[in-house]
Amino acid sequence: MLDPVTTSEGLAVVHLFCGRTPDTDNDAVISAVKTAQADDVQVVTAAILGHKAELCFMALAADGWALRDFQTALVNAGLVVVDSFVWIT
Repeated sequence: MLDPVTTSEGLAVVHLFCGRTPDTDNDAVISAVKTAQADDVQVVTAAILGHKAELCFMALAADGWALRDFQTALVNAGLVVVDSFVWIT
């Protein structure tokens, strides 16, 4: 098991801007969000209009690995991350 990646104060935050692919599994995307939430990750979703992305996920967690697991689950669900950034709040 990996050691937690935490900060002395605040939370780690990731913004994931995603596009759908022909292989996107909607149920798997929903499952990824629910699994993250069960792991104490706060997830905010938004549909966006633009030429690069269709969906945005903002996730906040005390452990950075939980955010990485969430990103991996979204990619495994068939989404493609077209842009992202991480910050500490």
